[in-house]
Amino acid sequence: MAYRYEFIEAAAKDLFKLTRRNQPLLPEIVAVHIPTILKDPNQAGEPKKGDLAHVRAYDLKVKWIAYRLIYAIESDVVRFIAIGPHDVAYGRARRR
Repeated sequence: MAYRYEFIEAAAKDLFKLTRRNQPLLPEIVAVHIPTILKDPNQAGEPKKGDLAHVRAYDLKVKWIAYRLIYAIESDVVRFIAIGPHDVAYGRARRR
């Protein structure tokens, strides 16, 4: 199945803020990590539990900083909900 992706507005702002200070991170996320998720979103990210049971989290590290791409799979759409450093991304996903 071919998946497409969307960012909710808040996640797009997360990405903008994150990459504004770390510009090399944007091409890496767009060219490497998002395509990896889209190949098989059910295997790429780890399913979460509890109040985040409806989402999955994809882990990536850049310069020893752990980032998370939090997303939900809805039919053929991967919808990104939050992006950021580990704890920040989970907190944002809980609020959204």
